[in-house]
Parts: sequence; C-alpha cells; structure tokens
Amino acid sequence: MEKTVMLSRGELQIFCKQTEPDFGDIRRVVLSVHGLGGNTDDAIQSSIAEEMEFFSSATIRFDFPVHGRSPMTDEYFTLENCRISLMAAAEYAKQQYPEVEDLCIFATGFGAYMVLICLEDLVALPGNIHLVVQTPSVLMHETLLSMKHISRPTFQAMGEIRFTSRRPLTVKYSFYEDLLENMALAVHPIPMLILHGEYDDYVPMEHILHLRRINEDAKLVIIPGASHRFLEEGAWDMVLDLTRDWFEFQQVLVTDWE
Repeated sequence: MEKTVMLSRGELQIFCKQTEPDFGDIRRVVLSVHGLGGNTDDAIQSSIAEEMEFFSSATIRFDFPVHGRSPMTDEYFTLENCRISLMAAAEYAKQQYPEVEDLCIFATGFGAYMVLICLEDLVALPGNIHLVVQTPSVLMHETLLSMKHISRPTFQAMGEIRFTSRRPLTVKYSFYEDLLENMALAVHPIPMLILHGEYDDYVPMEHILHLRRINEDAKLVIIPGASHRFLEEGAWDMVLDLTRDWFEFQQVLVTDWE
C-alpha cells in the first residue's frame, strides 16, 4: 500500500511517500533519504521501499526542496530548508508508527550528508536510530565542485551553478558557504553502516576512510567494482542485502576495510 502526503513547515511544503506492507504487522519503520538531484521515485528510493516492504517494514520517502514533486522553487533550496524537510519527515515517521520503537534510516550522497549533520536532532527523537549511509558526501562542498568540474573561485565568480540532469536546480554560492560551515566529517553519536563504491568518482575513498577511523562504532563495507551510482552488476543487490541485515541485526558478516 502506498500513499502520498504533503507536510507543511511554515511556507515550506514537503512532498512525501508512505509505503506499507499489504498484510501483517509493521516490524520497523525506514526513512529513506535521496541524494542531490534524486527524488522519491528514483531507482534507489523505489527499490529500498520495495525491499523493506517484503520484510514487514513501512517506508517514508520525501523530496528535498526543488527535487522531484516538491512544489518549492529555487530560492527555497537552502541548507536550513533541507534540514527542516528531513526533520519533518522523521517526525512524521515517528508520529505515524508510535508502536515501533526505533527508526531505521537509509541515506545516500547529499542525503547522507544531511542526516550526519542533523544526527543530534535525530537521536533526540524517541527510540533508537539504526543508520546506513551510502556514499556519504561528508565534505559536500568538495563533492559539489567535483560534480560540476569547477573550482571555488569560479563558483564564487559565477554566483550560482545549474543542474539539469533531472529536475532543473540552481545552487547559489551562499549554499556552498553554508556547506563549509557544516561538516559531516566528524565524530557521530551512534553506530552506523557506511557503504561505499570501490571506484566512486565523486566521493574520495580517503574521506570515507577518515569518517570510519574517527567513528569507532562505524562499520565500513567497500562494494567491489562499484562506482558512485552502483550501476554495476550485483552492486545494488549487495547494498540491499547489507542494509536489510544492518536494520535487522545491526551487524554485517564481512571484513571491515581500514
């Protein structure tokens, strides 16, 4: 069963999708958070919802401002509005399923960055957080420049950059400055599973290894042969299997990379 809902926080409207199993009790609730340029209907978000539904899990997905079916326009794409959107979706998940104690979070790319910088607020919600971050853009300001193949001085001179691969999105230089002030490459308060592609061309391996080293309770799995989007044969299936096991058991039966 799937339904859509529009959450409101002041002027901000947040489009969400809610997926539930057609029968049986709901054993867990998963908040799935897309990356930059992604949306609730992209392949990653849809497959997470489908996979979790098979294992008696409800899934909440949402669109960041100016993504997917968000009704918001470019001026609403700010780090603060992304934070508000994430927290609104997390709060909605807890309100919808008060009988389910813990909240599982799967987040990718920019979405993983947002979850990491908002972790203190997320862990303040009732229950525990079980977290999987896929290719987390822990130094998102560097990833943003890498995606457009430009330097910081060039971005500053331009004042904004434009993404057009899916829904058009204009990112102001002020957004980049906010990224600089909010680093996800830090010590975080909960265990997490970090999934990263061996050949990721946007998020450098050294960033991921550093994140793992400073977070003693984190588990890191490098997906062999995978690039940033995990399109290689078998790569995404491995992500789904590892995510499901982490949400179920908070462990994986693989060797940690150092």
